[in-house]
Amino acid sequence: MTNNQIKTGGILAGAGCLFGLAPLAISFAAAGLGSDIGNTLHWYTLFTAPAGAVVVIVGLVTAIVGASMSTPADFAESITSTPGQEKTAGTGTPSDAKPVELPPLPSGLAQIVKIAYAFGFVVVLVSCVMRVTIFQPFSGILTLFDLVPVFFAGWLVFLARNAHEGLGFLRLYQSQFVVSIAGCVVGLWPLYILDTSLGLLEYGDVDVFQLVGSAITSLIPAVASLASLIFAGVARSRYRRGLKSS
Repeated sequence: MTNNQIKTGGILAGAGCLFGLAPLAISFAAAGLGSDIGNTLHWYTLFTAPAGAVVVIVGLVTAIVGASMSTPADFAESITSTPGQEKTAGTGTPSDAKPVELPPLPSGLAQIVKIAYAFGFVVVLVSCVMRVTIFQPFSGILTLFDLVPVFFAGWLVFLARNAHEGLGFLRLYQSQFVVSIAGCVVGLWPLYILDTSLGLLEYGDVDVFQLVGSAITSLIPAVASLASLIFAGVARSRYRRGLKSS
């Protein structure tokens, strides 16, 4: 059930990203082919991006709720060498195998995981607050979307509180994997804003301080998503190596 929920959420998030960024992607592709369609089509991103963002948020919430309800058996084949339930020969039905037990993380690794996610939350929080108060004040409904990364970063910190447990860490890993993939994809949106701002800068319509600050703060959630993806992958690999050597 949880795996289906994670897949459903991932599909929703992916569909939202594709829909929201479709005009921008088509514009870049058209420009590469020498077509003029990109001169106007990219402006439709202002309408598709908010709608796509709503779908992405719903998908991410669905996926990480499913991930946070995963059981040890869901991780058995990918982490341990023995599945949680073995099938009886010839019947195709689960036998009464003993429940899967996921060993805890080494205390040092668990502490690093908790500190890393807490640090990431602070970085994302500061960047988002600076964006909506200094570099993009009075942006209306867009302020809510600018603060969405804080919500997900905080959720991951909440899950990281149980990172010392094997199950807690794997739930955290699975949740942040979905969030990080979406964050990396949505990170293309600030590049569009930066490109548009650079065009206005040529006409003197954009303050350089606002432009640079807005670009940096808007890219930080995407960079944090990529860093989180790499960090969690390394931590998971260390955990698996520890299981094999024990």
